[in-house]
Order: sequence, then structure tokens, then C-alpha cells
Amino acid sequence: MGLDQHAHLRGHKVDWKKFYSDNEDESKKEHEHVFVWRKHARLQEFMAKKWADQNPSVKVEGHLAHLGFNSDQEAPCYMTQEVVAELGEQIAKGFSDYVAEDGFFWGQQFQEDSVKEYKEQDIKFLKYCQQAI
Repeated sequence: MGLDQHAHLRGHKVDWKKFYSDNEDESKKEHEHVFVWRKHARLQEFMAKKWADQNPSVKVEGHLAHLGFNSDQEAPCYMTQEVVAELGEQIAKGFSDYVAEDGFFWGQQFQEDSVKEYKEQDIKFLKYCQQAI
């Protein structure tokens, strides 16, 4: 998560070259299993909270530690039934419980627009998670 946010099944090795390929046939398969958002601040807040709940003993260190949860964390954020159920609720309410008070790098200044822009993709991701569980 963060500036560029992505999600995929554990163990799936993302081929970013294929994902961003101009060849539609080449990128189609990666797009079925990988979800990418850019500056979706409220999704960032949601996932950061879920990650912190799941990993209370993990201390974030390094030069970007002040940003908290990010994709380079060794401890993952699992999409459990409870997390997926709340994700569905939050999508329906525009992530109103997860307003980003800061986070310039992940788009807090236009978070309402991002919620609207990504709603269809968020629903697709939700359905993907529901089927995977």
C-alpha cells in the first residue's frame, strides 16, 4: 500500500512487465490476479489498520517508518473473512470510518474523489477476495 497500492494472492509472483504491457493479451492474465490503485488514501488507512491489528508486535523501522504500513513489510495483511466483510461495509459507505488526516504521498488531499474513482475496482477486489476465501 502507499503511493502505489497493490494486492494479490499470497505466493503469486507479479510480472510487472506483463501487467503494464501495451499488449492486451499479455497483460490480461496479470490483471485477473493483481489489483493496483494509485493514491487511494482511505483504502490505505483501512489496510494499515487491519495490518496493525494483525501484527501488533511488528515494529516498523527504516527511513520511511513514519509512514507505517507499506508493502515492503515482511508481515503481510491477510484478507480474512472479517476483514473482507468490513471491506464490503466500508466500500458501501465510502470508507467513511477511514478518513486520512495526513498522507500527502497517498493522496489524502483528494480522497473523496479516489473513493468514487476506484469504487468499481474496489467491488471487483471485494468479490475476488470473497471467492478466494
